[in-house]
Amino acid sequence: MKKAVLKKFRAVYLARLINLRKTLLEKYPDRRDRIEYICDTLENDLNELRTHTLAHYLHIVYQAYKEFPEFSEMIPSGSEVEELLKSRTCSGGV
Repeated sequence: MKKAVLKKFRAVYLARLINLRKTLLEKYPDRRDRIEYICDTLENDLNELRTHTLAHYLHIVYQAYKEFPEFSEMIPSGSEVEELLKSRTCSGGV
């Protein structure tokens, strides 16, 4: 059950990121390198997500949001963060 919480979170947010990348590249073709860099960073963070890296992921998303407001959809809700922390799924070698 605990691994399921993290796997679901990753799947949902990776799917959002794929769609968001496409949208941003269409909207800001002149900012392609920056968008690709941010999306690659977020993808890596999601793939390596653990409890101790959750704050880093949130920080990166917030920085991206300041540059591209569309990244707000990558910010998890408070209840999603609480569920991840409560499940402790990201604390070990998952």
